[in-house]
Amino acid sequence: MGTNVSLEENFQTYVDGENKVEPKDWMPEKYRRTLIRQISQHAHSEIIGMQPEANWITRAPSLRAKLILLAKVQDEAGHGLYLYSAAETLGEPREKMISDLQSGKAKYSSIFNYPTPSWADMGTIGW
Repeated sequence: MGTNVSLEENFQTYVDGENKVEPKDWMPEKYRRTLIRQISQHAHSEIIGMQPEANWITRAPSLRAKLILLAKVQDEAGHGLYLYSAAETLGEPREKMISDLQSGKAKYSSIFNYPTPSWADMGTIGW
């Protein structure tokens, strides 16, 4: 009688050994879908999170604050794009992720839904 170890068991043993899993490696579909959901949700939060900050660029209390805020908005955009690229390496088309966000199927951090009527509000949500 031979041992019949499943692909899932081999994968779990590999992960439990704290080994690095690459996008092209075999992984259970549920694991891949979970990664895509988590990464795309993070990407959406980075992109949506730019909005309350960007709304304050023209109203920032000083030129220095405007420069800092511009840099932060740029960083958030870059983070979002990097994360979308990471999800794409797992097989999820960027267009689908954006479509899911626009349709409400995909989620993002709800903190960005709160209004930012003051500079302090924007800072609290953004930082």
